[in-house]
Amino acid sequence: MIENLLKDFKKRLIETNFNIENIYFLFTDLEETYLLSETKKIDKIIKEEKYLIFKISSLDLLEIVNGRIHPEDLLFNKKIKISGDISLLT
Repeated sequence: MIENLLKDFKKRLIETNFNIENIYFLFTDLEETYLLSETKKIDKIIKEEKYLIFKISSLDLLEIVNGRIHPEDLLFNKKIKISGDISLLT
């Protein structure tokens, strides 16, 4: 399920020419980490010069991907934590 969610999310980001390299999702409810570019579970985060980590629950990601909630709503509720180089978002 998570891999399919990330593949859909990745596809949408690629369509906008967003660079998905070195972006990780750490799922708080599953205690698993995924690298977005590979959409596969990884054992540990390889911290390159630039990386970005989204700490989020799998259910919240599902809500975002399905368009039921805007990511900013979760940021203000402190349900998503972001660490790393925020310039990767530009």
